[in-house]
Amino acid sequence: MLRKIRSIASALTVVTATCLATGAPAQDALLTLEDVKRISPNAQDAFAQALVDASEVFEDHGITTRLRMAHFIAQVMTETGGLKRLDENMNYSYATLMRVFSRRTISEPKARAIARQPQQIANWVYGARLGNRGRDTQDGWNYRGSGFIQLTGRANFRARGAEVGLPLEDQPEMARQAREGLAAALAYWSARDINAAADDHDRLRVRKLVNGPAAHGYDQSVIWFNRAWLRVFRDKEALGFEGAIALAENQTQAPDDSALFDNILEQSGIVPKDQPATEAGLEEREAALRQFQTELGLPETGELDDATQEALLDPREWRHLDDTAIADAPLVRDPEASVTFDFSDEPMTAGAPVALTAFAGTGIMAEATRLSPQALSGLGDASAIYSEYEMGGRSVTPEMFLPFSVIGEDERVAVINTTTFPERAVVQILFESGFGQSLCSGTMVSPDTVLTAAHCIHSGTISGRTYSDFLVIPARNTGSSPFGECRAQQAYVLAGWTESLSPEDARYYDLGALKLDCEVGEATGWMGVALLDAQQEGAQTVVRGYAADKSPPGRQWKSEDSLRVLWDLKGFYQNDTFGGTSGAPVYLATEDTVLVGVHTNGLHGAAPWSDHNAFTRITPERLERVRQWIGGGR
Repeated sequence: MLRKIRSIASALTVVTATCLATGAPAQDALLTLEDVKRISPNAQDAFAQALVDASEVFEDHGITTRLRMAHFIAQVMTETGGLKRLDENMNYSYATLMRVFSRRTISEPKARAIARQPQQIANWVYGARLGNRGRDTQDGWNYRGSGFIQLTGRANFRARGAEVGLPLEDQPEMARQAREGLAAALAYWSARDINAAADDHDRLRVRKLVNGPAAHGYDQSVIWFNRAWLRVFRDKEALGFEGAIALAENQTQAPDDSALFDNILEQSGIVPKDQPATEAGLEEREAALRQFQTELGLPETGELDDATQEALLDPREWRHLDDTAIADAPLVRDPEASVTFDFSDEPMTAGAPVALTAFAGTGIMAEATRLSPQALSGLGDASAIYSEYEMGGRSVTPEMFLPFSVIGEDERVAVINTTTFPERAVVQILFESGFGQSLCSGTMVSPDTVLTAAHCIHSGTISGRTYSDFLVIPARNTGSSPFGECRAQQAYVLAGWTESLSPEDARYYDLGALKLDCEVGEATGWMGVALLDAQQEGAQTVVRGYAADKSPPGRQWKSEDSLRVLWDLKGFYQNDTFGGTSGAPVYLATEDTVLVGVHTNGLHGAAPWSDHNAFTRITPERLERVRQWIGGGR
């Protein structure tokens, strides 16, 4: 359960006492300035004092036990390199640039040109990522890694700011201030309920909740936890017993941090992996350590001395591992490739792909045209679903989310008759999302294939989940299902949707399809699928789908605007939409039977996302992918 986040006015209250509110003596306080200094002797006094002064705020966030505080401090030390600074050190030498970044991010000539120029480095490596607006802006520098639990990129500053109620996107320097940065870190901690993982002493889960599924910096976080526990928190028995104390004790008995440092050396590319413990191997290791020490201006001892250990705990040694993994891992598939999910034990047989041209269908309706009791039951409790990137993160549930997708005056028009073509080729989709029964829209593109948004099938990113129990209702008209109901046997999405590391990256691949257990398209017909031309920017756009905010429920709605911005993978317009319209067909008014995209989201993020609704564009690669999905599959 997420803990209520205290108002900023109280969250930023400075508590100068170093004792707990109960009046316990200083040595029994959960955290003192001396404690912080024992854990990290080089911690900046101001940052350490901010932790000590925030005892009441820690209580508000439930960080009131030894284990919880030890885990929080360990993560803070990992993120800040031992509380030495609250902003990412971008002052890289040429050698360090070449070591920590992939060649996809920075070339050798570019590294030579910008070495030791922190602002230029930040703008180059971050400028076109994480919601930043480009390398020709100052976003990379303004939104560099910042805070006690560091956030990087405009999109993350925006999301964290919304969580804590601070204007971090507009005033990014706030994240680098002690009190504000701590407030943002605590809000992040509570929003992800990291206390629960700390209570279990699940160090890997804690790190994943802080850093993401890849858990980069995990070895560093274990080293910091060992220091925090052995130097400080183990001796505070008077503060109470906790269930996982025994586990923490067992894991920190004479910890072998040298093995953890060896992992860091290998992961950072400083020494070769699986280096043999022979004389030649030891000499090679010593030479590699000397080279690393030279790179950072450290005494060239060739040993894992204190100064070298301190350097290995710097966040630069793990912060850019995502960059390397994305660039160099040979098994990462093409983001435009297909991912298949099976919902039936019946084997699917691949058929010959059909031409992606419109077909009006027979128009023959089902014998029973009322919604089935099963459909009525599910639809009665169903609500709209939204993509994680539109909501701003997983800490926001659909029930909490306030969408911005009706722009200005609502100009949507109800579709009274859904039995004509192409209206009857538009479907409503009901499914189990984990938040209960959820709703989307889609389009018949073959006798048994529905094109929709990927976020109507899977929640997205490498840590996402697949939805289930898909029921498709073609041409639904309030309580009527004129062409019956079908179930999904398979689903497909683009690999970029399920394998992206962040929702901001995944949103470019928000496209998927359902393969049905019926051929209702023979009756409803299906829409064609076509490419947009750059010259069509400004053309009139139409979206037709099942908006969940209108009454009576289950009515199809049509909205019109124009194609205002066209990107390689996305298109933007101001057609009025709402939750439930996700997955709806997007077509041009001049050709109402051929879709050119799939509606995905309302307003969010930075321009053009912030003032336009958007759709996933059909590209030549995606046109072939849709052919594959229609043909059966994989």
